Amino acid sequence: MSGDYWEEEVFSAPPLAALKKTSASDVFDWLELNFPFAGGKIDWRRADGRHQHWRIDDEQLLAENALREICARIGPGSAVEHVGDGLSPYGVRFTESEAASVTAALLEVPEHHYFLAEDRAWIVAVSFEGDLDVLDRAGT
Repeated sequence: MSGDYWEEEVFSAPPLAALKKTSASDVFDWLELNFPFAGGKIDWRRADGRHQHWRIDDEQLLAENALREICARIGPGSAVEHVGDGLSPYGVRFTESEAASVTAALLEVPEHHYFLAEDRAWIVAVSFEGDLDVLDRAGT
């Protein structure tokens, strides 16, 4: 396996191959400016907005719940940005019609995932340890 496995094998295959690539560092810079952190992780207890948290040890159930939360928030004509904090080579942007297949493919990558509304009104964060955090931001 080459050092670029995730880019060459995962991000270059459908449904991820055709997605618009974005700068992961732009999203992470925005997260650092807009969220409190503790120990390198978002401190959800101090984040502004309505926060919900679930601990789900079943990977399939975790993915289904993450998709449900994303689909409940994404509107027609809007987009979601995704960044991963380890193996994803860059961020990607996808639309409502792509949400099911793209979310499933992204959650196969073993890393922490951040799905954000393009207007930053909400964030869905999924950890490979089984945490699902959803924040609907106040005032956006």
